[in-house]
Amino acid sequence: MVLMDTYPEKTQFEFGFACDVGRKRMGEPNQDAVEVILSDSSDNWHPPLLIVADGLGGHRGGSTASQLVIQVFKRQFKQTRHPANYLQLMEICAQKAHMAVRIHGAQNPNLANMGSTIVAATLDEKQLSLLNVGDSRAYIFRGNKVVQISQDQSWVAAQVRAGLLTPQEALKHPKLNRLEMAITAKRPEIKPYLSEETLELNDIIVLCSDGLWGVIPETLLWAAANELPPQAAADKLVALANRSQGPDNISVIIARRFNPDRKSATINLEDTNPGL
Repeated sequence: MVLMDTYPEKTQFEFGFACDVGRKRMGEPNQDAVEVILSDSSDNWHPPLLIVADGLGGHRGGSTASQLVIQVFKRQFKQTRHPANYLQLMEICAQKAHMAVRIHGAQNPNLANMGSTIVAATLDEKQLSLLNVGDSRAYIFRGNKVVQISQDQSWVAAQVRAGLLTPQEALKHPKLNRLEMAITAKRPEIKPYLSEETLELNDIIVLCSDGLWGVIPETLLWAAANELPPQAAADKLVALANRSQGPDNISVIIARRFNPDRKSATINLEDTNPGL
């Protein structure tokens, strides 16, 4: 599915997204959820909101949590009229989502361990506002550079930041999936990572769960997003992750300014090895 949003200044963004259960988990509920929210009211206009949530706590708990997080975050975002600061609004949305997960978990003992990560971004004309809780990621691809703008809230990421592990060692570490922060029913409070980034003309924005970034090298993420239109790129990346055994649910959102004359990259994805 391809979505497009137009700003009051006539700037257009195009979006592609995909969410797949993955090869290893076929037949199970998908614990990931994604959404691209475009403004549906000129009276209460908002910039596009992109959300990826990766559910935790077992099949039922994970799928319930990720959907609930997106539902509450989205509702709070859309109901807020003319916010002065989108970064502050996103933190309010995340806290509301956490409260909803805590209440739902307390009311349903079989969902007491439910939880979810979240990475969310708004795209204003020249600025991106970012929030993440957990280890779902956001990137900006700028020219030949791959810049991770989210911050993994995980044990291995903390070790990398402390200089105790290399990024390559972290990807193979047995504690790779151990989170230090997530929106969960049992956690009394959350501390989201917040950031604002300046957007340049040809930037490409990618949000994804660890079912993609943990499986596909960043060089392939860059190649797909630069070579293909956003929706084709999202579909291609899911296919590449599944070709590499698809060990987890796979979610991705890709956004870039609409440019019909944009030149694609020269890398041939069909000839590229996922490296696994």
